[in-house]
Amino acid sequence: MDIVSSKNLIVVILLVNWVGGQVIPSQGVQKKIKFPEYDRKSGKITSLLTGDKAVPCSNGLILVEGARVETYKYDGIKRNVDLIIEAPACFFDLRSRIASSAGAMKAYRSDGQAMLEGQGFTWRHNPGSLVISNNVRTLMNQGFSINGKQD
Repeated sequence: MDIVSSKNLIVVILLVNWVGGQVIPSQGVQKKIKFPEYDRKSGKITSLLTGDKAVPCSNGLILVEGARVETYKYDGIKRNVDLIIEAPACFFDLRSRIASSAGAMKAYRSDGQAMLEGQGFTWRHNPGSLVISNNVRTLMNQGFSINGKQD
C-alpha cells in the first residue's frame, strides 16, 4: 500500500468515526425556528411561523412550542405586520404548510384594533386563511381589514 492510499484510508476511518460518533442534539429538537412562506410571483414573504422549539413527530408533522404566525402587507417595498397568531403549541405540516392546534390561541391585528381568542385553530399559509374551532371570543375597535378595506 502506498503513502497516498494509507493517508486516504486514515481520512476515511477518521470521517467514519467522527460521523458515527455525532449525536443529534436533543433527538432532533431545534430551537428558535422559522418557517417562512413567500408569494411565488413577487418573491415577497407573506407569512412567517416562528417558535421557541420544534420537535419532529410522525407523519412529517413538527410540534412547534411557543408558536407565532405573522402575516404581512406591503406598502410599496415596505413590509408591515398585519395579523399575529399566537399559541403555546401547534403542529406544523411542512408539506401542506398548515399549522394547527386543539389548544388555546389568540389572533390580533398589529395595530391593536381587533383580537380573537379561541380553542383550536387551523392556519393555511396558502391562501392565508385562519379557522378558529371553539370558544371564539372577538374584541373589535375598528375591525379586520379585507383587501385593504375596513369592515
